[in-house]
Amino acid sequence: MIRQIQTSRFLVLSLLIVAAACTRALPLLLPNIWNFTAVGALAVFAGAQIENKKLAFLMPLLAMIISDLFLGWDSTRPVVYAAFVCMVGCGVMITRKVSPVSIALASIAGAVIFYLITNFAFLYPWYPHNLQGVIESYIMGLPFLRNMLIADAIYGTLLFGGFYLLEKRYPALAV
Repeated sequence: MIRQIQTSRFLVLSLLIVAAACTRALPLLLPNIWNFTAVGALAVFAGAQIENKKLAFLMPLLAMIISDLFLGWDSTRPVVYAAFVCMVGCGVMITRKVSPVSIALASIAGAVIFYLITNFAFLYPWYPHNLQGVIESYIMGLPFLRNMLIADAIYGTLLFGGFYLLEKRYPALAV
């Protein structure tokens, strides 16, 4: 019985993660809203909700890899994935105390970490390799950070709130 409950919980969490990963295609449909996807929220969500922490890190990465098969691959993917792993880590840190405040703080921390890592890494091809180039890279990345923060707030509310409502409706899904 316990195994069946864990399987049901895992299946529901997996479906939510896959649905959130599908939002990566939004910039193809609405090109003016880059970084407005659910991937940040799904990283924090997976880290906080999936009990098996190896799977918590693996599932969102697999969702990213699968979607990248359709969206395309470039040399920045390893850096993006590493930053994404850090976002999952932010979710893992709130596993024992999932609350609106901890979710908001983990989401903000994850987005800022993602921004810091990826904008420093993207410095190489586009900006001078000096302090001015670093500053310019971070300034140019601010609109992407803004979009990610807004998207994480919206999608995080949908993921965490939706799963909370499912747990209330179907108590067997609760840990």
